[in-house]
Amino acid sequence: MTSEEFRIAVSRNSHRLFLIAFSFTKSTYDAEDIVQNVFLKLWKYDKEFADREHIDKWLTAVCVNESKNCIKSVFRSFQNIEDCQLASPDCFGDSSQQELFNAVMELPKKYRTAVHLFYYEDLPIKEIAELLGVKESAVKTRLSRARTKIKERLGERIDE
Repeated sequence: MTSEEFRIAVSRNSHRLFLIAFSFTKSTYDAEDIVQNVFLKLWKYDKEFADREHIDKWLTAVCVNESKNCIKSVFRSFQNIEDCQLASPDCFGDSSQQELFNAVMELPKKYRTAVHLFYYEDLPIKEIAELLGVKESAVKTRLSRARTKIKERLGERIDE
């Protein structure tokens, strides 16, 4: 990978990978560290990628794995949801999007991760199941339960 290809991959994927890591960790600092580690692995990766889509999928898988490793760490410090709301307020077009994101971040990790990968990253259920190491039916159940919890929290203010 040339330095120009690397630069393009970083600029194209930084925000997306940050949100994936943040959905796991609920920590701006941990998410930034994870993204940095992901790009370091990309820089050191010595095999060729078929195309940009291949790079993006590889980065997503590495980010999910790095995020899982981070939350298993004994040194990890947990933050309140109030701290999460400060993470990136300019990411959202309006307050309803911020409110929806906050509702997602309040979900238990297994639901939050499935929702983020499905709705924010547009990954198919099969790919999410592979990334998380669970069955497709488990992903479907997590998404269904997450939608129910979000509806309970936000009431009629969200659309299907």
